[in-house]
Amino acid sequence: MQGGRIETGPHGILENTSANPDMLNQPSVKSTQASDWDTHWKSLDSERRIFSFLSLATRRLIFEPTVAFYTRRFFPPEGVFVEMGCGTAESSAAVDRRDRKLIGLDFSAVALHAAQQARRMDGLMQADMFASPCRTHSIDGIWNLGVMEHFTEPQLRTCLREFRRVLRPGGILLLFWPAENNASRWVLGPPERLIRWRRGTEFTFFPGEVSRLRSKSQARLLLGSEGFRVKTIEFNWRTAFIHMVIAATAE
Repeated sequence: MQGGRIETGPHGILENTSANPDMLNQPSVKSTQASDWDTHWKSLDSERRIFSFLSLATRRLIFEPTVAFYTRRFFPPEGVFVEMGCGTAESSAAVDRRDRKLIGLDFSAVALHAAQQARRMDGLMQADMFASPCRTHSIDGIWNLGVMEHFTEPQLRTCLREFRRVLRPGGILLLFWPAENNASRWVLGPPERLIRWRRGTEFTFFPGEVSRLRSKSQARLLLGSEGFRVKTIEFNWRTAFIHMVIAATAE
């Protein structure tokens, strides 16, 4: 169903039956974060930028096989699965479809247009994952990569409650969440500090990462308090020691 309509009837996933999530015509989220991410994705369009090249290489050589491995390991072979905060969906290009319907949700129109052109998903929604248009208990699995670290703890709790609302009981939540002292900080930290010193202004390659995970116990406590049972948390060579991979079920 590449580019086709997402079901909106009583057996579909959308709460709002008038929504047309296929091709980005839902109202944009009124948020400074949406604007920040539009700017970020536009900045990656230029192949002349060293950071753009490194970012693309990292997504294709590290993140893409990692997401494929863990979705194959934890997601059932059929059902509806939503990448909440999909961006351009490049990191999910190798996810095994089988009998799965893969949906990408993001509030950046710039990123979604790139995902649409690349045809990586069965459907796309421009929406806010804090208050998604998905029906209660309509989704078999949720995943995202490099998303959760951009939110404060109150925002994280709101987000996790929304995930639990839309997941079926026993549905899988799969999060690729950067650790506080991860390998990418070793690489990106020094040039960020150099650029800040030269410009005399604040600079980061990504919009603010305010909630990188400090420990596995922090993740267990947070998800457990919001109705998830954590199955495993891994931090290893598969993610180049960048992300903690959290697999949990909705209770």
